[in-house]
Amino acid sequence: MGALSVSVGDLAANWWHYVISLNRALERERAEFKDSCLIAADIALNASRQNPMSWSQLSEVLQHSQLMVNRGLLSNQEQLTKFILDQVEDGIKASTTTLLGGEGETFDAFVRRQAEVMGAVANFNDQVENIKDEFGFHFDSANYQLFAETPSFLMYQVLPIKDGVAVRNELKPVLLVPPYMLGVNILSFLPFENKSYAHAFANEGVPTYVRVVKNIWETEAVQTMTPDDDCTQTRTLCEKLVEKHGQKATLNGTCQGGYICMMNMLSGTLQDVCDTLISNVTPVDGTFSEAISGMPQLHDNFVLSPMPNGNMVANGYLLSLGMRFVAIDQETPLITVLNMAKLQKATKGNPGKTPAALYRWLRKERVHLPPAIARMSSITFQQPIAEDGTLPVSLYDKPLNIRDFARMGVSWYQNYAIKDNLVTPPCAMAGNRFLEGTDVIETVAFPGGHVAILTSPYGKKAPVDGTFTDATGQKARGPVRFQLDRSAPSRRAP
Repeated sequence: MGALSVSVGDLAANWWHYVISLNRALERERAEFKDSCLIAADIALNASRQNPMSWSQLSEVLQHSQLMVNRGLLSNQEQLTKFILDQVEDGIKASTTTLLGGEGETFDAFVRRQAEVMGAVANFNDQVENIKDEFGFHFDSANYQLFAETPSFLMYQVLPIKDGVAVRNELKPVLLVPPYMLGVNILSFLPFENKSYAHAFANEGVPTYVRVVKNIWETEAVQTMTPDDDCTQTRTLCEKLVEKHGQKATLNGTCQGGYICMMNMLSGTLQDVCDTLISNVTPVDGTFSEAISGMPQLHDNFVLSPMPNGNMVANGYLLSLGMRFVAIDQETPLITVLNMAKLQKATKGNPGKTPAALYRWLRKERVHLPPAIARMSSITFQQPIAEDGTLPVSLYDKPLNIRDFARMGVSWYQNYAIKDNLVTPPCAMAGNRFLEGTDVIETVAFPGGHVAILTSPYGKKAPVDGTFTDATGQKARGPVRFQLDRSAPSRRAP
């Protein structure tokens, strides 16, 4: 009887620990989501005073909002039902083991495990905070060197961190260009865990550089930067690379960074300093991404917020929230908590560092954008490529045509993710039809989702430094292997 009392007491304690932890986790996620929504509402309210929405725009926004709410609620119901059924199934098995004996988890152990899982979910913020010293670039360390600077950019060299590897200055240099909105740190996810796209190049001895946008809060040149400024300053950086390494540089852009690289090269401004483009999950024609192009189109000032000096910038909190709404069926507070719990269970309480690093990037790497850059990006998701291959945006008031890559002799390595719901395969490959019959483009399908190549560059199915069969069954090579192959002596700049 005494043993039974202790067992009942333990069950009660574990049960309440589970309930309290669940509520703590839900309240944390709700508060974070609510804060983002309130910031967005405040920005939209201020914008509406200056430039009110028309009745048709208001109706479109309300309909879209209702659609998002319905998707979120339906997904909540589906995911919660699955979660409860899984819990009930495990509970019945544990109860049977307790009553009838045999191998397996007892009911006491089941309840204790559930409490521990939910406790870990409730304390997940501690893991996110603790990972900050390992996540991303730490440019103040000896692993990086500031190599060049323009009014808006810093260019750092990424040094090898793999034992026995030195920079091979005779190789073709690569300049990594992150997307403005997602920030630079996703390119160096967990470098000492062998999960860094940037270090995948550097650790092969490739002269690897990364273009970093200066702090927009402190740098007026960033606040007022235009796509023309981006192109002009990128040329300045590439000139420095050619001067040092004696070879034309490779521009390697990720997501919208890849689109900006494509624009810059098509302008002809970089022709004598850059001859190769690598684009990772780049939305070449954003109209093929229904998730984004289907969102209501509002006046530009509905995303703008003032800087202390009065300049307006595109608010990163609002843009980040917009991306979360695109994937609302996976981004509600409830689903976030349930997914964390399932991950804890699947890994037996040891999910590793990747979830904390990914969460830190998604929630803490919000970056404000120069309005002209945000406007350019918006256009690429609203207007398609013309039938003759002309992009919907221009540089220096001149049109940009994808067909010109063939005339310029550019080599374009293009990869996309087969399970990417943001930059879908048709979105990434929309420009390929204009280069048919040429040897300009090499397209590779990677497994996984939008950032898989960045968070798992050495995945067994598609290592960035090797050769493999890609997700469509074609023989392929990774971008690092491509870069090394492009470094032949015959390709040196004059």
